[in-house]
Amino acid sequence: MNVDDRYRARLQSAIAALRYWTPSIADQATIAETDGADYWEIDSAPHTQGACPFELVLRSDGKHNIVIASETYEDKTTDNLELFVPLLSAIARGQVTRRITTSAATHMPLAIKTIVHMDNGAEWHRRRELAAGLYGGLPHEVVKRDHHFLPYKRD
Repeated sequence: MNVDDRYRARLQSAIAALRYWTPSIADQATIAETDGADYWEIDSAPHTQGACPFELVLRSDGKHNIVIASETYEDKTTDNLELFVPLLSAIARGQVTRRITTSAATHMPLAIKTIVHMDNGAEWHRRRELAAGLYGGLPHEVVKRDHHFLPYKRD
């Protein structure tokens, strides 16, 4: 078995784990699943206003795309297929922060960082630069504003 076959086997195992997890939020979100020839996709639109939608595409080429609260991160290398169930679980629990960095002088948005707070204390995060080359300067010259999301299930 070559590396591609091993990855595909691990990918199928990760997809099975996600399919097993999906019913845990099925009454709290509209879930769509697509099983293509070279990818598997799950899309979640929570019923609770203020909760965080997500879309995950796992690809057979060793990469993935993920959208969290309209922030898109594409063509990311998939190093850890076991990451996705805990990541999506944390999103459904409302453990997501969107941090928007703006210029203190102009209020121009400079970057958006998506942070998912995992159960083990670790953080998954990605950052998108909005104004390349303009971020420089001292930390007091920028303003960081956090937006927090609600859990899918409210008690």
